[in-house]
Amino acid sequence: MKTFKMPSALSIVMIFLGIVAILTWIVPTSVVVTDDDGNKVIHYNAAFDSDGNVVEDAGTDPVGLWDFFIVPIQGLISAADVAATIFISGGFLAILNHTGALDAGISALVKKFKGSVLIGILMFVFALMGTVYGACEELPAYAIVIIPLFVAAGYDVITGMMVILIGAGIGNMASIVNPYSIGAAISAIGNEELSMGDGILLRLVLFVVLLAMGIVMVTRYAAKVKRDPKASCVAHLDDINTRIDGDNVAAEVKMTGRQKAALAVFGIMVLICVIGYIPWDAIPVGNGTAFDLVNGLQYKMQGTFIGNLLGANNFCELGWWYFNEFSCVWLIGAVVVGIIARIPEKTFVSVFTSGCKDLMGVVLVLATARGISIFMGSKTYGMSITFIYWIQKLLTGVPLWAFVIAAVLVYLLIGIFLQSTSGVAGITMPIFGAIAFGLFASSGAGSIGGQVVLLSAFTCGINFMSCVYPSATNMGICELVNVPYNVFLKQWAKILVPILAVSALIISLAPYIGLA
Repeated sequence: MKTFKMPSALSIVMIFLGIVAILTWIVPTSVVVTDDDGNKVIHYNAAFDSDGNVVEDAGTDPVGLWDFFIVPIQGLISAADVAATIFISGGFLAILNHTGALDAGISALVKKFKGSVLIGILMFVFALMGTVYGACEELPAYAIVIIPLFVAAGYDVITGMMVILIGAGIGNMASIVNPYSIGAAISAIGNEELSMGDGILLRLVLFVVLLAMGIVMVTRYAAKVKRDPKASCVAHLDDINTRIDGDNVAAEVKMTGRQKAALAVFGIMVLICVIGYIPWDAIPVGNGTAFDLVNGLQYKMQGTFIGNLLGANNFCELGWWYFNEFSCVWLIGAVVVGIIARIPEKTFVSVFTSGCKDLMGVVLVLATARGISIFMGSKTYGMSITFIYWIQKLLTGVPLWAFVIAAVLVYLLIGIFLQSTSGVAGITMPIFGAIAFGLFASSGAGSIGGQVVLLSAFTCGINFMSCVYPSATNMGICELVNVPYNVFLKQWAKILVPILAVSALIISLAPYIGLA
């Protein structure tokens, strides 16, 4: 009798796409509109006509076979910026690997740091990226470097995956200053007395406690695998891609000056990208924000000969960066490393395109996953709004003592149907924020405290679901190393379910211990 073998990442995403396509025949669409007072209101079982007017009793919006096969193409077009980032990062890392700098750098890191220290440092870095600017879709670019690093150190691909995805996931769950979740949610609530500073102590506590838990659990798993490779949750799989060429990567390699320079370029690139994503306009400095300070040099250069030569007039301000800017930095980095290493032009093009080609499977998974979002609908129209409408009804009338648990569970459910944190915040926060305001009005925490609690319930619930959902990021990295989704889900649940439980406990206690 043949044993069941989990389908590939692309097939799993296609199955999910098929399930969502079937749901379009059953679940009615709904819409979100803004009323005269600026509040967002859901119209259940409704649609927009060609002029943008709301049509009541609209029913379902079923898709057919043509839609099923064309939506991955539409998804690829929709995700072109992310696809470009993945391709270019693959090309850059192929160039870096061609110079030998990557192997030499991994060897140096493995020699310098013990595994637990390396896990702690890198999980902190990725958590910081998550909590500051919501790092997510760009993570496959880092997986190409981080996963081989841990394999070379004697661990497995799962260790590298957890360092990246659980590290960033914990950061997103805490969302200390993440403008795409906590910032969007505060804005959507519409309470002028509520600011980014409210609840920041609670979010800092969540960040520290959840990250500590994550590091301990990932380190324990990694140590067990290093002692006994058979303990790895992928030990029974034969086709795991470790992303390592050859068996001697972990051997000591003496770095040349050119390799050191190439690695320095890589480090500078990552630093520039992080600086570009940090929401400087949300950081107060004197009477203004850090935005003008950080971008001051660019503004001074505009209109000058040097500024025109460098393209300063078209340079996107630091703090407003997205995937195009990320891709541009990595493309420039590839060229600079090629020059430093004196790689011949034909070799450079061949190696770069080969690196892009290796990530084609990741991009196809990404495109199909975007297709699921297209079928579900946008943040103003579609089945996703209907599911949110049903779920928010469950939260109305919940007693004060159960509010946090109910809110976390509600956002877990919403995360299945709509992955956009800013979109979910925009739809739900005006309603849930009013519920929290009223529920906590007579409590010790007060109305603001109730909304602070709601904000953290939102970031923890929605981002927990992002950590385990078969999204473009998760399935893309699974595809990169040939890890089946069922293996991924089982291992992530072992780590993240206790973390979610502790986060819910901390948020529940926050009004009583002065954190809200």
